[in-house]
Amino acid sequence: MTLERSSAAAYTDPVASVRDEDEVDLAQLLASVWAGRYILAAFVAAFAVLGALYYIAAAPVYETIGLVQVEQDSQSPTADAAALGTLSAMLGAPTETESEIQILQSQMVLGAVIKALNLEIDAQPKYLPLFGQFVARKHANAQAPVAPLLGLKSYAWGGESITVTKFDVPATLLDAKFTLTAIGADRFVLRDANDNIVIKDGRVGVEAQAPTADGPLKIFVQDLRARPDTCFVVVKWAMEDVLRNLRNQLQIVEQGKQSGIIGLTADGPSPSYVAAVVQQIEDAYVRQNVQRRSAEAQQSLNFLKQQLPEIKERVDAAQAKLNAYQVQRGSVNVTKETDLILQQAVDLETQRLQLVAQKEQALQRFTAQHPVVQALDAQIKNLDAEEADIKKRSQALPSTQQEVLSLMRDLEVNEQLYTTLLNSSQQLQVAKAGTVGNVRIIDEPLTPRKPVKPKFTLVVALSIVLGLILGTAWLFLRRALFRGVDRPDEIERALGLSTYAAVPYSAGQKRLARAARAKAPGSHILAALEPDNVAVEALRSLRTSLQFALLEAGNNLIALSGPTPGLGKSFVSINLACVLAQGGKRVVVIDGDLRRGHLHKYVGAAAAPGLSDYIAGDVELPAVLKPTQVKGLTLLANGTTPPNPAELLMHDRFTALLQQLSHEYDLVIIDTPPILPVADASIIGRSAGCVFLILKEGEHPMRSIDESLRRFRQAGVQIRGVIFNQVGAAGGGYSYYNTYSYSYKSRYKSEVR
Repeated sequence: MTLERSSAAAYTDPVASVRDEDEVDLAQLLASVWAGRYILAAFVAAFAVLGALYYIAAAPVYETIGLVQVEQDSQSPTADAAALGTLSAMLGAPTETESEIQILQSQMVLGAVIKALNLEIDAQPKYLPLFGQFVARKHANAQAPVAPLLGLKSYAWGGESITVTKFDVPATLLDAKFTLTAIGADRFVLRDANDNIVIKDGRVGVEAQAPTADGPLKIFVQDLRARPDTCFVVVKWAMEDVLRNLRNQLQIVEQGKQSGIIGLTADGPSPSYVAAVVQQIEDAYVRQNVQRRSAEAQQSLNFLKQQLPEIKERVDAAQAKLNAYQVQRGSVNVTKETDLILQQAVDLETQRLQLVAQKEQALQRFTAQHPVVQALDAQIKNLDAEEADIKKRSQALPSTQQEVLSLMRDLEVNEQLYTTLLNSSQQLQVAKAGTVGNVRIIDEPLTPRKPVKPKFTLVVALSIVLGLILGTAWLFLRRALFRGVDRPDEIERALGLSTYAAVPYSAGQKRLARAARAKAPGSHILAALEPDNVAVEALRSLRTSLQFALLEAGNNLIALSGPTPGLGKSFVSINLACVLAQGGKRVVVIDGDLRRGHLHKYVGAAAAPGLSDYIAGDVELPAVLKPTQVKGLTLLANGTTPPNPAELLMHDRFTALLQQLSHEYDLVIIDTPPILPVADASIIGRSAGCVFLILKEGEHPMRSIDESLRRFRQAGVQIRGVIFNQVGAAGGGYSYYNTYSYSYKSRYKSEVR
């Protein structure tokens, strides 16, 4: 009988049919993450372990801070400079504090620190990579060098120390690593980077010298504490490298806006190192400041010594002119108006001279186009305008008053200027003789007790976050590159195969599978224990579709296979057989996977004797047919694992067995091995009337499915259709099918009531 396959016989997902083919929504992405949660957990665990290993292997970093204050003394001879600094700040030019920060970072200051601490010379014990330094830190306070671990004598394991106060090398050997090996009795051997001996028998406390191709090499080891054969790495760094590294270890910032307080923060590998660096920087900075202030005072003093005689002559000349005029004209009474004009003229001229002095100082730091210089020019022009106004007013006076006014103004201006310069000269002499500058140390650095990094909690937390990010990225990349088919319509369009059922993921089946693996007694068939489960409902729909499929089949043998293991073929086989038996059919389910079959675990039976034993002729058929707790359902287990499963399945006894069971039972369900790893499924498929391919949602790329079909075709087997299994498993069991089943069941109960 020929029957057209109706659309009802094939399953079509009504939700998937309206989805866009390239649509990627948040639910799908979350489902991918949930499906790969174990991979994600592995990423997180691996990176957490790597973070912990980094924490163990990383050298600790210590930090300390010192404070210095930049003072501005308005009574000092450099008050004009202070006023100039204020004006510079208002116009956006660098303030005095910012300039002092640059001085703190200069080679003048840091170079002195490098020389004082001998930072150009780096002599360190040689540690075993990864964890050697960690072990040595645990024994840092050892009274004597620790015995070597694993017999590695050349490495330091704790308690070793070396002090090299002189290491002069030719310029070509700067930054080159030399190896100093202790040989006992305060003696050592020095080798170059090529392991050539440079100094064969050096002694502690004695300067050693050796010739090289580019000049002599000199080294002075002040102290050496180590076991014989322990190696140390000695390097003479170039000054520019040391300066760059030291600047990278420093953070110099003003504490608060325009506070004049500068914070010096240093980090480094040891507490004593960072404390010494900050202390030396503070000392060198204060020392250069005192020297600079003294030099500036001397320079200004020299200038004043040159100017004072000239100003004194101008005072004497102005006084002489005024006296001569008074002798010539007699006593002249100065009116109140003349006196007022005189005072204003003197004040304006004094201010003008001060601004001119500030401009001269500014021109030593800035160009004529700088905003500071231009601002001073503008103020001088304003004073010139006011002086011009005063001059106009004075012209209205009588000629005698005008002459007296001019002479008295010259005298008073020069006298004030002379007095100011004389006071400045005396103050400069005091400043030059003193030892205090305009900076002082507020806080000296403390020796830190604990490192500031790495912090275990932070390192592990960041490692976990990085593991989450990379793990999620890997899951998304894997999904993009190896995305499995997750919609039935893709199969139908690409391969022309109908989807007969979509079996949702079942949490209940997961519990039963665990019990079966644990060999718990009793039945573990979901269809028998939870008949209302959504997965069982899907298998009942498949039972209906099979009636149409069997009309075109040559026999009542149904074979179930798949591309790879782990698809749930055994679950579909045993539960499909159960729902068929519950429908009144006599069904036998055969475990055709002679290698890894486990259908017997679902019914709590033994695997042997079974199919392989019967084909081999070891037992008769009644001995291998095992009834189950489900009425009408019989199990034929896989049996003893044979060395040649494929050859057994090609035996005539297997073909005869299938024919006999086909006559004795209404339906025969055969659970076959996956097709891609082995050829057993194609052998069994040749005898079956219907062969179905079981696919796990999102598990198989299209090329894998196509390859499975190709192998079946090569064996002359036609695949009838596809059964999607574990639909919604990637999303933790939440899918369209679960929602549909729940609402249908609730409605049914309300109708019964």
